[in-house]
Amino acid sequence: MKKKVVLFLPMLIALLDVVIEFAIPTNEVINTNGVHYFGYLMLIIAGIYLILGIRACISNTYWCHYYGKIKFHSVAIAFLGLIEILTDKLVVLPTVYFPSVNNILACAIAEKNMLAACTLYSIRLLFLGTIFGGVIGVFTGILMGWSKTINYWVAPISRFIGPLPTAIWIPIALLVFPNLLSASVFIVALTMWFPTNVQTMSGIQNVKKGYYDVADTMGASTAYQIIHIAIPAAMPQIFVGIFSGVTSSFISLMLAELMGSKYGIGWYINWKQQIMAYSNVWIALVILAILCYSTIQLLFALRNKFLGWKEGMIRWEMKRNMDILR
Repeated sequence: MKKKVVLFLPMLIALLDVVIEFAIPTNEVINTNGVHYFGYLMLIIAGIYLILGIRACISNTYWCHYYGKIKFHSVAIAFLGLIEILTDKLVVLPTVYFPSVNNILACAIAEKNMLAACTLYSIRLLFLGTIFGGVIGVFTGILMGWSKTINYWVAPISRFIGPLPTAIWIPIALLVFPNLLSASVFIVALTMWFPTNVQTMSGIQNVKKGYYDVADTMGASTAYQIIHIAIPAAMPQIFVGIFSGVTSSFISLMLAELMGSKYGIGWYINWKQQIMAYSNVWIALVILAILCYSTIQLLFALRNKFLGWKEGMIRWEMKRNMDILR
């Protein structure tokens, strides 16, 4: 019974934040036109966690998945409430650099059109850069891992180009490419290419030679061995390279958007920072964090799909944890 009550702890903390938001008056220094955006947000969050708690009580499978995250979610919601008290209610922290959650939400609503345009621009730039860089990185990694001749000639160039800071390539990209979009895509793609190339090459080279010996005995062609043996066996290493490349691409994305573009989250952050509109900076950082988190979660889903042979081990581990919690 006690564990079932704990399932609704995030909801209870969110409701406490709602009471604090509406019960304690906002300091006169803070100007949000009297609208309690934070209170409404906490009401929505409380409703979401009510549904999640009920689902966890009904489903034994979801119980194990949800129960382990309750403490973190509860502390996160309580932390938002604490920040709101220290900024919006008591004004303990300097409001210029530490705006209240209420102010951040107000800025997000006021500039929703600009934020949407910048977010879509960043998503397009990130998508094009990671796709081009990832595909080329996997392709060159397969060639370098399979052929010693190609590896002999290309590996030194890869080791020289890859570790160079991204900022070095900005003047070259602006000179070579016809417009800012293609130059920005090149910067992101280059950051994506190097770790994907290195990990793919390493994965191909570490495939057990016995697999190829059996394939040669059965008369398999080189193309068959690459597609049906080398690539599936190297898939875990390939995903390591993709994960590393994507996380690095977000840094390059911010840098690429400072090359003269008029849209993008990186451009928006730089613009608002120059005019000291830190509420807008914070909401842009939140959007960037959500974008990064969503991308990583998508990669996890793709990894689980392509590496389905690990599902048996994962399912057994989840069942064991659920039995312990019960």
